[in-house]
Amino acid sequence: MTNRIATRNTNLLAVAAIAASALVGLTACASGAKPSQADAGSPTVTAVGAPSTGQSATGASQSPAGSPATTTGPSRGQTQTASQPSAPKSTPKSSPKTSAKKSAPPSGLAADCTPGQLKATVTALTRPINHVLLTVTNTGNAACSVYYYPGLRFDADQQAETQAVEDSKPQAVITIAPGESGYAAIGTSAADGSGGGGKVEKQVEVFLESRDQSGSLPGSLVLPLPAGTYVDGSAFVTYWQSDLQSAIVW
Repeated sequence: MTNRIATRNTNLLAVAAIAASALVGLTACASGAKPSQADAGSPTVTAVGAPSTGQSATGASQSPAGSPATTTGPSRGQTQTASQPSAPKSTPKSSPKTSAKKSAPPSGLAADCTPGQLKATVTALTRPINHVLLTVTNTGNAACSVYYYPGLRFDADQQAETQAVEDSKPQAVITIAPGESGYAAIGTSAADGSGGGGKVEKQVEVFLESRDQSGSLPGSLVLPLPAGTYVDGSAFVTYWQSDLQSAIVW
């Protein structure tokens, strides 16, 4: 009985001794030095830039265990230039538009014919009856234009303008070259005698219309009428025409 107790105590002492030895070994491991950068367990990364201090010949740099890995960045001794955001391009403001001016007559259009550069005559026509022909000839050195229809006044007491035949309006302005002529027919009275207030007139005063229809040009042409020209309230005049035949069809 005594021998068994002694044997058990001996075994307990042996177990205690082994446990104490293991505890001492664990303490020594815990107090040892931390693994260096050369430990095999440390992760390695490959640097993209120029090799920095501490890199191996193959270009791989080692990082301590647990430290964040550096992937791409400037090496020691290099200067990193940060790209600055470009300033927004300014869009030039469009200048305010000016009001459109009134269109002027075409620059290539001939100047107005004036009374001073025209020679005018009034001649009798046999056909159509009760008509006379007004002819103006350009005596100047440059072409000029006559506009619309001539204004006529047979009598100093005449108040209303002699009416024009609107259907006789030509397609284009009548431009008269030097030495050339323009024409207008004048119906003096109604063929059936229906026009009132008629009398024999000796002359007619002719006015030239301005291009912008602002009125007649300065001056006038005072022309004698064929003898016995009878003029009544139905008198009319055509628009200016470039040829005789176009004038006398009305």
